[in-house]
Amino acid sequence: MKPVKTNAASNPLAGRKLWIPNMSRGTARVVAGAFHALGIDAEPLPDGDERTGELALRHLTGDECYPQVVTLGNFLKITELEGFDPAKNVLFMAASNGPCRFGQYSLIFRQVLEEKGLGEVEILSPSCENGYRGLGDEGPELFRYFWWAVIAADLLRRMIHRYRPYEKVPGTTDRVWDISIEEAAMTLGDPTRRGPKKFGDLALTLGRARERFRAIKKDLTVEKPLIGVAGEIFCRLNDFSNDSIIRQIEAKGGEAWLADLSEWIFYVNFWEMEELRAFGQRFTKRMLTAKITDRVQRREEHSLLRIFKDDLKGREEPTSVGAVIEAGTKYIPPHAALGEMILSIGKAEWFHKKGCAGMVDISPFSCMNATVAEAIYPKVSEALGGMPIRTFYYDGTHADMEEKVDLFMALARGHKGLS
Repeated sequence: MKPVKTNAASNPLAGRKLWIPNMSRGTARVVAGAFHALGIDAEPLPDGDERTGELALRHLTGDECYPQVVTLGNFLKITELEGFDPAKNVLFMAASNGPCRFGQYSLIFRQVLEEKGLGEVEILSPSCENGYRGLGDEGPELFRYFWWAVIAADLLRRMIHRYRPYEKVPGTTDRVWDISIEEAAMTLGDPTRRGPKKFGDLALTLGRARERFRAIKKDLTVEKPLIGVAGEIFCRLNDFSNDSIIRQIEAKGGEAWLADLSEWIFYVNFWEMEELRAFGQRFTKRMLTAKITDRVQRREEHSLLRIFKDDLKGREEPTSVGAVIEAGTKYIPPHAALGEMILSIGKAEWFHKKGCAGMVDISPFSCMNATVAEAIYPKVSEALGGMPIRTFYYDGTHADMEEKVDLFMALARGHKGLS
């Protein structure tokens, strides 16, 4: 799908190609479609392979967070393409504050590009705090489309994980997912439809996807242990980074329930409002904007989630991220534990409540959030009746995890009394 032409004066990205980090293949594809709607040529970065780490580690020390290695390596593969013009390519890189090394990605990427003589490549890090700088006048509208892309990709991901373990013809669910992701991207990328009309189109698109999934030949009467999957956002969502842990769980007879990307967005909303309260800005314009944004996002998510309500019965997410944080505060102070650690700890209780046989935390090796959470998991497991919780670390060595997954699945089946 090619983006429509647009006025360069109102769109600073006109005539340039924007590359979306492949945190999740489906999400990146649908987000690229959202850019197409406003005339921006966008495409996901390629999937990881052996060249990914090889290229990145030529310029890194090896102490960096693994998601940083994967993202940099995949972008450097693009720079090797014949005819690559640094001035006509842009890397989309979200910004972040806080202790996580994610906040340093853009700075290190800039340094590497300068060293390689690719300094003309722009790194785009827009946010509401900088007025969506770099996206032109249509930035706020585009970010709303981003949100719709995240919801759509999350729901389609949940559907593939719900039905693939039970399919009678291997590969059927993957094909349905591919078709559905592509149609969602094309729907969001339609330049002739804007605002509420585009949202309505997306709802119809997801309705068609639901019928495709329902038509898959499957046997849902088979009892399989349900495994919650939490952890660091990139590593748990990126199949290359975690050696396709979801498929490994499925191959060992389980069904995986992967925490959504939207969970993190609601978490960011939650703590923005908490910080405003802490600094005496409870009745400010910024607080009002934050509340409205959160409420609208939640309403839009619920609207699209209703389409799959019957299919995802028993696998409902908490009604608010506040409930997850509250569960986590039993073990760790929330204001001293910002990031995935409190979400993963709190999510364990929710997974247990919904009948999961166990939970795995998927994180990069040496991740601070995972290290703290892992130290607390034995206490969490004890409080949850012995539900097994295991942290799997990844660093790009692609070590054989089969024995570890086998052991965990045996513990999970034993916990639920399954043979």
